[in-house]
Amino acid sequence: MERCPVCRAALNGAETCRRCRAELQSAIRAEREGRMLVDAALHRLSLDDTGTAERLLRRALTVHATPETRVLRRLVEAWPRRTVPSS
Repeated sequence: MERCPVCRAALNGAETCRRCRAELQSAIRAEREGRMLVDAALHRLSLDDTGTAERLLRRALTVHATPETRVLRRLVEAWPRRTVPSS
């Protein structure tokens, strides 16, 4: 997190905003968890597991929505699904 979500002051890695004194530990934790979910989704995409990737991206958007995650989710939703050939 680069800026305080309350007053937009630069944070420089601090967990408390120097300007408004907002406690940001839970916001930082949510941002980190969202990033980890997106990373896991990208890994699942590399394994061609779009279903799991889509679920992980939905969770990431619930935890910490970012414009990049929204775009990635739309791409995954539009991704062509592989069908298993019938025997």
